This record gives sequence, C-alpha cells and structure tokens, in this order.
Amino acid sequence: MFLIIVDAHSKWMDIYPVKSSTSQVTIEKLRQSFSVFGPPKMLVSDNGTCFTSAEFESFMKQNGIDHVRSAPFHPSSNGLAERAVQTFKEGMKKVKGDTLQTRLSRFLFSYHITLHATTGLSPAELMMSRKLRSVLDLLMPDVKTKVQHKQLKQKENHDTKKRLRSFTPGDNVFIRNYSYGPKCIPAVIVRASGPVSYIVTIGSGQTVKRHLDQVRARVADTVPSTLDREVEPFHDTEAVPERCLPSELDTSPQPPSSQLPHAPETPAPGNSSVALVLRRSQRERCPPETLKDVVR
Repeated sequence: MFLIIVDAHSKWMDIYPVKSSTSQVTIEKLRQSFSVFGPPKMLVSDNGTCFTSAEFESFMKQNGIDHVRSAPFHPSSNGLAERAVQTFKEGMKKVKGDTLQTRLSRFLFSYHITLHATTGLSPAELMMSRKLRSVLDLLMPDVKTKVQHKQLKQKENHDTKKRLRSFTPGDNVFIRNYSYGPKCIPAVIVRASGPVSYIVTIGSGQTVKRHLDQVRARVADTVPSTLDREVEPFHDTEAVPERCLPSELDTSPQPPSSQLPHAPETPAPGNSSVALVLRRSQRERCPPETLKDVVR
C-alpha cells in the first residue's frame, strides 16, 4: 500500500509505502512531506476514511490547509491523483531492483528528471528551479570547463602573435589624451592597476588610469601624432582613378583646341605625373523628329 502525493503546479510526486491507511499513518507521512516543502494552501483527496476522520480534519485546520474532497464514486474529479497512480504502476513494472525501496527510489528519480508533457519542464526544475544531475550528464562535457578550455586556447593563440608589453613605475610614456589639447601627452607610470592597465601622472599632477593599448613608451620628447599602429605607405598609383590612366584615355579625334574650353590645370596628388583631363561631351545635338513642325 502506498500514499501518493502530487504537486498540482510542478507535478512533483512523493510516494510513501504504508502498512495501513489509518488517519494517524496518513498524518505522519504528510508531516514528513511538509517538513521538506512546507504545508500547501489546498489539499484535494478522495473520500477514504483516513481523509474524512475528525483527526485528519483537525490536522488540516491546525496547518491552515483548505481540504477539498472529490465527489463520491467519481474518481475523475481528482484526475491528477488518478493519473499519478497509473504512472506509478506502469513505472514500477519497468524498474529493476532487489528491494522495493530501491525500485521506488529509481522510479521517482527518473520521473523527477523527465520532461512533463503538460509543463514542458521536469518536475525538479519547477520545484527546485534547477536540473538534477544524472548519469546522462557524464556523457556531456561540463560547460564551465569547456568555456575555460576555449578561452585558454584563444589566449595562447593571441600570445604567440603579440608580445605583451609592460612598464615599471617611473617609466616615461605617452598616453592617449581624451580631453582638450593634443591627442597624446607625456606622462609617468605610477603603478600597475591590473594585468593590462596602469595609473599614470600627467604634467599637471593629475593621476589617471589608462589601458595598455593607450600607453606608448617615451624615448624622446617628440609627441607622436597617434597611438594607433603605423599606417602602410600610401602609393600614388593606387590613388589615380582607372579612367584617368593613359591606356584608358579616349583615342578618338578631338576638335581643335580653340573650340574646347580651357580647364584649369590641377596638379595630381603626390608625385604622379598623370594629368587629369576634363572631358566634355562634343556630340551633335539634334531635336527629335516630332519637333520639326513646331513654329518657333
């Protein structure tokens, strides 16, 4: 004989083997369940003698529980409990174990970690707000360990391509200036505030914090124009549009130069000797045939 308790919200199930169905035994098992989850607001039961006795009703009132009994000879009125009974019977037939308690524990654990068809979540997730660890988790790597391994691999790949610079207190450096004035100002390293950040002092005596990417070593007093990486040399030949190259110029005969308007000569950028030619359309404009009869 078993006492089955089901939570209406999470579908969590508690099953207690009992030797008799008296009110005293039922109250004892309910106290055991309430010690873990607390007393509910409402308890729905059938019309068994253990639920209709004065002792049981007194226990309900003392704990502030609203006791509701289903209609007599109508088990479907308490459909959740009846469905739990069927699930328990079917599950116990499939579970293997030497003792009754072993089979019962294995069934309850499998039931608590299985997604419920109604809620879409497992009873353990709704009751405890977390997933219970099972043997299936051993087949999947730990997410935290996997993330740490990926981060370590990314760090190793980065360190092989870029050397980490470091400064000591008292070093003269240039730092990025985000106030008015030049973009880079001289400063002195005070101390390291982190793995890649430093506390520096500028000329006015003010102490500021800068990241390693915003700090450059200062050998001379010449202020660099920028702290960014060096820009590759600019090639003038790439700046000339393709339409202006000699091979692309129009080779058709041009009218006399006296008929062309003189465009001011503009020197090409850089050292390029290719001159930009301002091209004007010299096509003969003819009115459409439909306008021949128009009187002007």
